Amino acid sequence: MIFKISLPFWFVILERHPTNQKPRSSISDLESLQERFFLLQRESASQKIAHIFVLEGFASSGKGSILQSLTIRLDPRKFKVYSPYVDQSEDRGYPFLWNFWKVLPRYGEFLFYLNTYYSRLAYLRSQKKISMSEYDHRLLSILNTERILSKDKIIVHKFFFHLSKKEQKKRLEEAKKKKKDWELSPYDKDQGEHYKRYFEIFDSILSSSRTIDSPWIVIASDKKEDSRLLVFEAILERLEETLHYDSKTNLQKINHGMELIP
Repeated sequence: MIFKISLPFWFVILERHPTNQKPRSSISDLESLQERFFLLQRESASQKIAHIFVLEGFASSGKGSILQSLTIRLDPRKFKVYSPYVDQSEDRGYPFLWNFWKVLPRYGEFLFYLNTYYSRLAYLRSQKKISMSEYDHRLLSILNTERILSKDKIIVHKFFFHLSKKEQKKRLEEAKKKKKDWELSPYDKDQGEHYKRYFEIFDSILSSSRTIDSPWIVIASDKKEDSRLLVFEAILERLEETLHYDSKTNLQKINHGMELIP
């Protein structure tokens, strides 16, 4: 089921969603959050449930550094990261989602997907390289794929890192001053030049792809440390609900010597 709304999507969400508020945790809790995430990874492997974490959002919203924080404590044998180039040509002769299908996680594994098929859609639409009918077809293919995966013990968790125009401009200018603008892809630069256009495109994509099985969680990213904690809190809450596993209580047991952990 697809939900359509008329107002800008994240304005509605950010007014009601805790990501518009201060995180419940502090930066001193980060190590504990990482340990809890590891316990949930271990429990997912035990239950043979796979998880895909879609990390989307504006350029320079800090997705890369947040990904590093998310994965630093995880068992490297049980997760992988996939980050294709958004602006490069697709593999001709294969379906639109081929690059995604070939890296699907096994049951019990995590996949972190950076620069996803949603980024590709946004870029193609911004560059007017696909028609609206092709855009609609691809979006429907994405939604069908996510629905099938969610019904087959591969849960898709979608996070969008929202960055204000002012903050994005500031970060892009800082990258240029530090001579790190070579790290920016054509996709990143296109966003910096056409913020309003991408705002409207992302609004359309998020509004059309919010489903019961795979809802979007919007993370306000103007404050880097807050966004880091907020995404941890959101992920832990989602996984605990899916796995019926209390990571906080189990971590306390481990810390008191009631359970051994590798």
